Amino acid sequence: MSGPAALRALAQRLMPAGFGCAVLPLAAAAPPLLGAETGAVARAIPRRRQEFAIGRAALRAAIAEAGHALPPDRPIPARPDRSPDLPAGIRASLAHAGDYCIAIAAPPGGPSVGVDIEPVARDLPPGLAEAVAPFRARDLAPEQAPLIAFCAKEAMFKAQFPLTGRMVDFREVPAVIRPGRVRARLDRRLIGARWGEAGGCWLAISLWRG
Repeated sequence: MSGPAALRALAQRLMPAGFGCAVLPLAAAAPPLLGAETGAVARAIPRRRQEFAIGRAALRAAIAEAGHALPPDRPIPARPDRSPDLPAGIRASLAHAGDYCIAIAAPPGGPSVGVDIEPVARDLPPGLAEAVAPFRARDLAPEQAPLIAFCAKEAMFKAQFPLTGRMVDFREVPAVIRPGRVRARLDRRLIGARWGEAGGCWLAISLWRG
């Protein structure tokens, strides 16, 4: 199974039925950008423009699979915080790392969603464990836990942000990581994620209704 196919299969196992998912190689041929999309990367280097265009293609595919009617000529520009500027009622999330880009979308009326991927073999930045603490990792290799914690907390951040507009310091989100699942606390509310490994990447997905 190819990397994109493996990541898509894992994402589908981590989400309920009815959600959309698209995984594209970052080296794939990118479709032309639409209208207001071009402004987001007008001054970007070619690599960033490629990532942006592939991300928009993945978003459109995931949104369509989730059952939304997004017109093909409707641009998906970037908001000031760089998240996709989607029509009201469409909840979707995007991530890219390593060789791949992934987008997920909730069906109409579904929860807010967040996704992140991280290459398993990447070198850990100095101080990562401290930056993503506090977390407790159960039945995980100690050298893997910090990156899995980062991946899961990034997905949870993306899930909560459309509902709260809150920038979150990961140190404010204590978490317990178990094989395949993460449970965390955001203020007095619970938030969670599911995670796994496929295509040489850690993948985490969070669904949240606030």
